[in-house]
Amino acid sequence: MRPLGVCLAVLLASAVARAEPPRRGTREQTIQAANRAVGEQRLADARELWRALWEAEQAPEAACNIGQLSSRMGELVTAQEYLAICVRLDPGETHRIELARVEARLGRLIVRAAPGVTVRVDGRELDPGVREVWVRAGDHLVEIERAGRRASAPVLVPAGERRQVTLDFPPERPDLPPERAAQPAAPPTPGPTWPMYVGLAGAATAAVVGGTALAIAEDRRVTAFRRAHQISPMNGCAVPRPGCDEVTEAAEEYFTLRTVAIGAFIGAAVLGAGTGVYWYLQPDGASVTVARRW
Repeated sequence: MRPLGVCLAVLLASAVARAEPPRRGTREQTIQAANRAVGEQRLADARELWRALWEAEQAPEAACNIGQLSSRMGELVTAQEYLAICVRLDPGETHRIELARVEARLGRLIVRAAPGVTVRVDGRELDPGVREVWVRAGDHLVEIERAGRRASAPVLVPAGERRQVTLDFPPERPDLPPERAAQPAAPPTPGPTWPMYVGLAGAATAAVVGGTALAIAEDRRVTAFRRAHQISPMNGCAVPRPGCDEVTEAAEEYFTLRTVAIGAFIGAAVLGAGTGVYWYLQPDGASVTVARRW
């Protein structure tokens, strides 16, 4: 019976030891190991040691050290979470300054959505009822989901600022019969092509008329100049002389033909531009479908 009693005593002592909080010696060893890891620049290992101490004791110094180490590692969201706990448990000036410094580098995102939906920010699902979170500065994707329906929206959250995004599901489309749902929409009817040909022909004709009139006008101008020089090499027809009527008639023809040429060129330009606009705007029978993913 004596060996059996010894065994029972040992088992009882082990159960009591497991029920007790970590012994002082174990706590001090954990802190020393964490400090040694920091000295060796093993910040992740040090943070895990402090996290184990936090889970065992919920000690303020553990939360403060987790927050400070996360800040040094660049994990600002985790740093804000634990520094906020640190300030709540130990509202010291140093801790509040560190928390403010971290929060200045982050942004706050508020999600407005209907009750009962699942909210995700960058794929991370938020706890039920949580609609405001600290996020890193930059672009984020906010999603909501309920009963297989989804909606999403990108949002830019600058450092030190707060942004709000409101999400709702798109209206449900009525169910269509299979034969209607399978039929694509009819493309628009192509526009007639004869206006383009008429416009191009008119523009070409006007350009030819303008060029011909301009060539004839130039010939009349040269003729008038030569005839005037023949009548009077010094003054031409500045003073009326015999034969100047012929010079005046040629000059008038020149101005008339030049006006016709200018008008023809303007008409050609207008017809050409109108033809181009019609070609650009006319329906060509093609259809464009825009799809939106939710």
